[in-house]
Amino acid sequence: MAANKQCLFCDGELGEIVFKGVRDKRGVSKKEWNFRRCTQCGSAILDPMPTLEELLEAYPPVYHVDQVPQTNWLHRLQYELETRFFYEPIYRSSVRQVQRVTGLRTGRMLDVGGGSGHRSVFFQHAGFDVTVLDPDERALKVARERFGLKTICGLLEEVDLPENSFDLVGFWFVIEHLPEPQKTLKAAYRILKPNGWIVALVPIVDSWQARLFRERWHDVWEAPRHVALPSTQGIKTLFSKTGFVFRKQVSDSTLYNAGGMAVSLVPDSGVHACARSKTFKRLLLRLTGAIMTICFLPLAYLEGKFGNAGDSIFFAQKPV
Repeated sequence: MAANKQCLFCDGELGEIVFKGVRDKRGVSKKEWNFRRCTQCGSAILDPMPTLEELLEAYPPVYHVDQVPQTNWLHRLQYELETRFFYEPIYRSSVRQVQRVTGLRTGRMLDVGGGSGHRSVFFQHAGFDVTVLDPDERALKVARERFGLKTICGLLEEVDLPENSFDLVGFWFVIEHLPEPQKTLKAAYRILKPNGWIVALVPIVDSWQARLFRERWHDVWEAPRHVALPSTQGIKTLFSKTGFVFRKQVSDSTLYNAGGMAVSLVPDSGVHACARSKTFKRLLLRLTGAIMTICFLPLAYLEGKFGNAGDSIFFAQKPV
């Protein structure tokens, strides 16, 4: 591990430790991790930064909801109910947000880090020509076989894609995973058409829920997979430094933000717990998470209405 001296988003100097002794609640990494606050933009950056080997080893076999084993009819029923009443409304909301802000209804879309394609397929259904790019071939297999999506295995800055070829590039919960986000966004800039859009859904460290839960905030204990937790200003500066023009920030789905609060309060109700729990405990934990999500809906609504939502969507354009 190497000591990290600069903010990944604005290149500012790192200051005090803001989250100390963080442990991976998924149980993959056995180390304790610290986040330092950027003295300029306020983002929280992992320090020291994990090595590439540590990062790759930090991802468990089950990371996306579509990878959770479904070994009996109760598991399949649970998956169908969660998909229908939780995930599908959230993904449809993502499509509506993009359509409303960008005005796009069709066009070529690259979903960077789109994994199993669970969100990407809703853009495909809405009329976009979608390609999923991800370094995890296990997840891409789900995207191809279950959802019929086009896929590319690799990293955006390494794959050979033509310049000025996409109308929309999406980063849904990806930027916080990138050790070199400026390098990745410059690669996105290259492949976007003039006036093309970049859309990034990220956890925001200057949000209500980050302040409320602090070290218990679920995006904190995703270290070391989360190498950084950007501030609102950090994301805007990242766009500016890589050539984009910031256009708008909106809250992600109220339902999803409420779910994030629920997992922060009861970590074992998350997807990762389902993968290693027996059937009864698995159902009980997910039911607890569902009840807590409903309880947090009013707070999530107020956070999105009057503050920075814990999960916010940022829109920027490549200038002509």
